[in-house]
Amino acid sequence: MKHLIFLSLAAGLVFSAVAAGAPPYTPSQTTPKVVIETMFGDITIELFPTQAPITVNNFLQYVNSGFYDGLMIHRVTNYTTFEIMQGGGYYLENGSMQLKSEGLRPPIINESYNGLSNLRATVAMASTSDANSATSQFYINGTNNTSLDRTPTSAGYCVFGQVISGMDIVDQILQSPIFASSGPNDGIPYYEQNGTPYPVNVYKQQVRVCVSPTGNDSTGIGSPDAPFQTIQKGMDVVNEPGHVVPTPATYTGTGNVDLDFKGKAITVRSIEPRDFNTVTTTVINCQATSANKHRAFYFHTGEDANSVVKGLTIINGYQTSSGAIMCQNSSPTIKNCTFTNNTASSFGGGIYCYDSNAVISNCTFSKNIALSKGGALFCDYYSGATLSNSILWNNTAISGHEIALAGASTPSSLKVLYNDIDGGKAEISTETNCPVVWGPGNLDTDPCFVNSDSNNYHLQSQIWQWDDANGWSEGKNNSLCIDAGNPGSGLGDEGITTANVRINMGAAGGTVKASIPPDEWRLLADIDNDGITNNNDFAWFASYWLAEGSELPADLDRNGSVDISDLKLFSDDWMRMGNTRLAEKADFNFDGIVNFSDFAVLASEWQKSVTNKTTDLNGDGIVDIDDLDLFMQVWLQ
Repeated sequence: MKHLIFLSLAAGLVFSAVAAGAPPYTPSQTTPKVVIETMFGDITIELFPTQAPITVNNFLQYVNSGFYDGLMIHRVTNYTTFEIMQGGGYYLENGSMQLKSEGLRPPIINESYNGLSNLRATVAMASTSDANSATSQFYINGTNNTSLDRTPTSAGYCVFGQVISGMDIVDQILQSPIFASSGPNDGIPYYEQNGTPYPVNVYKQQVRVCVSPTGNDSTGIGSPDAPFQTIQKGMDVVNEPGHVVPTPATYTGTGNVDLDFKGKAITVRSIEPRDFNTVTTTVINCQATSANKHRAFYFHTGEDANSVVKGLTIINGYQTSSGAIMCQNSSPTIKNCTFTNNTASSFGGGIYCYDSNAVISNCTFSKNIALSKGGALFCDYYSGATLSNSILWNNTAISGHEIALAGASTPSSLKVLYNDIDGGKAEISTETNCPVVWGPGNLDTDPCFVNSDSNNYHLQSQIWQWDDANGWSEGKNNSLCIDAGNPGSGLGDEGITTANVRINMGAAGGTVKASIPPDEWRLLADIDNDGITNNNDFAWFASYWLAEGSELPADLDRNGSVDISDLKLFSDDWMRMGNTRLAEKADFNFDGIVNFSDFAVLASEWQKSVTNKTTDLNGDGIVDIDDLDLFMQVWLQ
């Protein structure tokens, strides 16, 4: 079941004289915009910090902390002359509505004296009979509820924002069936699926501005209905730690290249990074040449890990250093991005890190070029970047086709774990004193892209792979990058079946269209990705014992610490082989496929006592039904 949003309040309304969906106050470009992502669609709220500074600050603190994520719409009242939708306080657990207390902030002063009225589409704070008791709960007016305004005899309720997009979603929720609480028109809204009622879910609340090539930087306000035209305009306007969200399209020209975060802790991402199709269709095309140089992003103002680029495809950059992203004296986060056909006339065809500790994860680099060093990635001058869960394949440079490190007197380092790197560690060019921290799980194997010639970087799977033209289908191979990511990384939205036990490598990893592996393709506890859980994995596990932090390879239950619960999961896989190892071992004639020829080899030694025979797959000294069972697990894969 998904999640919801929430509030609590009292009732009494007037029929709306405002046009459906029209905000009662003139929207502004510069005010914060918060998007409530619900199961029915998005609701965009504009906040009024000038009129209600205390209330807006309080609301944004809840938004930015993630307090509202996963809560429910816990009340609608839909009488003819009084309509509200309320949320921000409750979640459902075991069929019972629970008040969320963790993260609750102190009550705030009621700013209902600000002169704003509870008109249709406005947003206000809910409170008890104590006028200064509002904390997290808020409500949206479905009609003109002026009875909730401040009067000489009533403190009223503080309006602090308005719905500027998605009022039709509010109306849909207001008309949902309800579990009546205070009366036949007052209660918890729900929807039915296969005859089962579910509460109305809210996935996330985020500060967000929208961008579209059809938008307008002069008249747009950053809402879905009135977006900005360029990404840079959205970045300049958005409030920290907001999101700039370009709709799926190709972005070119001034305002969409050489993008500058200007030190802001914001995120620039596709509208749905959880969907790799959206990633591949949200494209920054730099259209650069040696005579007309541009890159996509330039970080140079001390940005840290809270400055994020996520879920974008970056192509055709050309710069002296860094064809796509330059990180100078900055350490941003770069996730779920695809880099292709970017060129640097010197260093870093994809990304250049200079005095940067950038974190790069679940990215795909292919067909990028550096005319000197580091076809995909170059690190220089005290950089200490981290690269994980990514695929670097078929990139080109004179030195270090995939990666290069420089700075003999100002040494750089690079932490590399759970990546598929063309040529392996040998393709990392390093100057003196520049260490590569070669962590567990790295591969050097053809990632088996669905079709790299057409830039389709999904991974082939004989079970299920996604093809933009054909949808889910069966592929020719099983990519060894499937389920090969960090065991301590969350799955995200991966896995429409239970087969995915670990995140996939590459930009599609953690998305809803990540490729599906055969059963037990990889083992959760196979920390070093060699196909079997054994002493080598235990050595890695022991090295992280009692460590705390995010994405630790031995944190098998992904709860932020390596402890006894992880040891239990590790022991469940002890001495087991995943199908990746079985497929290798059962290919008795070494022709690249497990088929009838291999079965003939197995049959020729059936029921024989053997020593060190390849057909004795479980190593018990006899070729029998147990070996046949293992053989059949990888038959014709």
